[in-house]
Amino acid sequence: MRSVAAPDRGRLRAWAVSLLETPVGDFVVGLEEATYLTVLCPLLPLPDFYRAFAASFAAHLDVLGVAGDVVEAEVDAFIGHPRPAKNDNRRLLGSLNDVAFNAFARFERVRRVDLPFVQRVQEELNDMPHVKRRYAFPNDAIRSLFAGRV
Repeated sequence: MRSVAAPDRGRLRAWAVSLLETPVGDFVVGLEEATYLTVLCPLLPLPDFYRAFAASFAAHLDVLGVAGDVVEAEVDAFIGHPRPAKNDNRRLLGSLNDVAFNAFARFERVRRVDLPFVQRVQEELNDMPHVKRRYAFPNDAIRSLFAGRV
């Protein structure tokens, strides 16, 4: 059983999320406020949604080579204390809308969705650049955030 994490334990902080209604079901697109790490997961009832969301970003951190203990700490911190981003950041919300549009465009062309498809779309979304950011690509921001911990 996972313990409840302290709010400051994880390095991934607040998340902005958007509902993505697709022909194959409802999903959530999330952007982490500091890195713009992009997560795509099915919309599920709570608390299953938190676990699915955390598993989605954990899988991507793993692909980027972030150490397993670090990934587990991030998952614990999120599940123990998920935090929404404030909706006053117009740049973040604009990027979220752009990412959601791009995700929807990928879902329009499919009739069935499986986990490899969702993971591939999530990886593609993390390769999208975001303007006026220190790191234009979320993957670069994640590598910098966890430098020395991969």
